[in-house]
Amino acid sequence: MDTINLINSLKKWNLNSEKEYYEEAFSRNIGLLTEFEQKSLANARIAIPGMGGVGGVHLITMTRSGVGKFNISDFDIFEAANINRQYGAKVSDFGRLKLQVMKEQALLINPFLEINEFPEGINKSNVDLFLKDVDVVLDGLDFFNFDIRRLLFKKAREKGIYVITAAPLGFSSALLVFAPDKGMGFDEYFNITKGMKSEEQYLAFAMGLAPRPTHAKYMDFSKVDFKLKKGPSLNVSCQICSGIAGTEAIRIILKRGGIKPVPYYFQFDPYLMKLRKGKLFLGNKNPVQRLKTRIVKYLLEKNKKKFTCIMPELPEISSNSGIISGKIIEFLLKAGIQAPSGDNAQPWKFSILENSILIYLDKEADESFFNINQIASIISCGAVIENIKIAASTFGIKTNINYVSDKKSENLMAKLDFYFMEDNQKIKKHILFDSIWKRKTNRKFYDNYSVSSAILNDIKQSISSLSGTNIQFLTERGKLKHLARMVYKVDQIRTQNRSLHEHLNKMIRFSDQEALIKRDGFPLKNLEAGIAGELFLKATKSWQVMNALNKTGISKIAAFHSYKGILSSSGVALVTVDGFDQASFLTGGRALERTWLALIRQGFCVQPMTAITLFWLRWLIKGKNEFPGSQQRLLAGVWKDFQKMYPDIDFNSKGPVMLFRFGKSDDISCGTLRKDLKFFVSNV
Repeated sequence: MDTINLINSLKKWNLNSEKEYYEEAFSRNIGLLTEFEQKSLANARIAIPGMGGVGGVHLITMTRSGVGKFNISDFDIFEAANINRQYGAKVSDFGRLKLQVMKEQALLINPFLEINEFPEGINKSNVDLFLKDVDVVLDGLDFFNFDIRRLLFKKAREKGIYVITAAPLGFSSALLVFAPDKGMGFDEYFNITKGMKSEEQYLAFAMGLAPRPTHAKYMDFSKVDFKLKKGPSLNVSCQICSGIAGTEAIRIILKRGGIKPVPYYFQFDPYLMKLRKGKLFLGNKNPVQRLKTRIVKYLLEKNKKKFTCIMPELPEISSNSGIISGKIIEFLLKAGIQAPSGDNAQPWKFSILENSILIYLDKEADESFFNINQIASIISCGAVIENIKIAASTFGIKTNINYVSDKKSENLMAKLDFYFMEDNQKIKKHILFDSIWKRKTNRKFYDNYSVSSAILNDIKQSISSLSGTNIQFLTERGKLKHLARMVYKVDQIRTQNRSLHEHLNKMIRFSDQEALIKRDGFPLKNLEAGIAGELFLKATKSWQVMNALNKTGISKIAAFHSYKGILSSSGVALVTVDGFDQASFLTGGRALERTWLALIRQGFCVQPMTAITLFWLRWLIKGKNEFPGSQQRLLAGVWKDFQKMYPDIDFNSKGPVMLFRFGKSDDISCGTLRKDLKFFVSNV
C-alpha cells in the first residue's frame, strides 16, 4: 500500500501534517484521555502476535485509540473458515496473507503508523526482536499455539513487559493480565509441568483462562477436540476480547494503576448477563480447580469419537529441483485413502514413480455380491484420485490424470503426474481440502433440515468441470416418502441374501481390538445401531440364525431403519455418469467424492443408500436370474417406480454411481480406520 498517497490525500481535508491529523482524528478521545495521554499513546508500541479473530481486531481497536507503533506477526492466509470471526476475512482477500491485509486496514485508518512485520510468525530466533521497545503485548495467538505462547510470555516477563490475554469463550471473553514484576508467571499460574501432553496443556490453559466458566452452560463440548485442534468461536466474543484487553493496555501504557495481574481473573458474558471475577489462589494448583479440571476432562473424553481421523502434519514445500518430495507423495497418499469404499474394504494399491503415482485396483479386497464387475471398487478408486488431486493443490502442485484403458490392464486404473505450478509461491488451499479429513458415513437419523436451492446449486456446481457426470436432488417430502418405500423394499433383500449377510458380518469389527488389528471394515459402534441393534447384530452373525429369523419377517424390521433414515433427511442425491466403462465410473467416483466433500463443507452428514443402484447394475450386467423369483418381481416393480422419479435419466445409458441421503445431525461416536500405507504400496 502506498502510504505517501494516503498522506497526500489528507491535504484536501486541510490535514497537512501528522500533528494536525492526530489532533483531528483522535479529538473525540479527549475527555476520556488527556492531550498528554493521547500523545503518549501515539509514541507507544504494542506487540500483537497473530492477526486472526482476536489479534486482528486488537490491531484495529488500538489503532483507533491512537496507538502509533506496532509489531505484528502472522504467517497464515485468509480463507472462508475465517469469515465468521476475523476482521480481515473478506472474499476479495481469500488466499492473501493475514499480516499484509491487516497492515493495509490499519494504515487506511492511520497512514502515519509505524508497523514492524514478522511474516514468519514468532519463534525462538526472532522473539527478542519482536519484543524490542514494546510497552505491552496483546496476545492474539491461536488457542492451540501453546509452545509459542509459552515462550512469548516467558520472554516478556524477563524483559519487564506486561502481557494481556483475552480469550473468546462462547459469547463471552475471559481476561488475564501477566505482570513482569508481580503476580504469577505463565507456567506457575496454569500449572504447566514437564512431560505434559499437548492435550493436557490445552486443558490447563482453558481451565486457567476462565476459572468460573459461564460459557459451559451453553457450549456443546462435543464440538471441542484438542487432538484436532478445533472448537467453536464467535465474532461477538472476539469484539468483547478487544474491548476489555484494549482497556487494560491503555491503563498500563498510561500508568493509570488498578492493574490486577494473575491469579486475578475476569470474565464477562453478555449472553447470560454475567460478570465473574476473583482471585484463583495458587492458580490451577487450587484444589477446587483441580477437581473442575478432572470433571471437564471426563466430559471431553465422554464426547470423544473413537478412531478419529487426524490430518497429518503438512510437509515443507521445496520446488527448487522440480521433484516432488517423498514426504509430499506420502501425504497425498494418506489423503487419497481417506476416500470411501464398499464396507471400508479399501480396494487400492499404489506404485510410486518420480513425480507420479500409479493407482491399481485390488480385486481381492471386495468380492461381495454388491461389487458387480468391481464397479463399486472402481468408483472408490475415482474418489481416491479426487482426494489426491485436491490435496496436491495445497502444495501448489498440479495433477494430470491419465486413465488407463480397461483393455490394456485389468488392475491399473490411472496414472497421476504431478508438477509444481509456476505461481506456487501463492499457494491457495483447495476449498474442499479440510473436508477430506472430516468426511465420514453418518448412519444416525437426521433432523429434517430444509436445504436451500442455493446450496444445492453450489453442490451441483462443484462437479460441473467433470464432464459426463450429473447429480440430481430430491428434497420434496412427498417424493422422499415415496423413495423411502422403495428403499425399504430393496433393503429387505440385504438380510435375505446369504452372500450379502456373510460379507457384512465379515466386515463388522465386533471389538475395538479387532478393529485396531485389521484397520478396515466397520467398528461395531460405527454402525450407530444402539445397544439393541448391536445385540441383534451379534446374535445374527450366523446365517442359519438370520435365515430362520427372516421367516418371521425380521428383514422388514431391519429395512424399516433405512425407511426412517430417508424420512429424517434433508434430501437424497443421485450421482450418474454417461457410460458404463471403467473411465466413466472412475470419473463418477471423483464426482461422488467432490459432492460428498462439498456437503461436508456445508455442514451436512451423508449416508450411502446403495442397494437400489448396485442391484440394478447386477441385474443389467448379469441378468435378472441373479435374484430369486420373488426378489425379481420386487426389484422389477421398484426399478419401474425409481425410473419414474428420475424421468430425465436414461438408465440404460447412464451409469448410476451412488444414491445417498444427506442432512444435519450430531457427529458419529466412532469412525473407521485405514490400513498403514505400507499395506498399499511397498516404496513409501
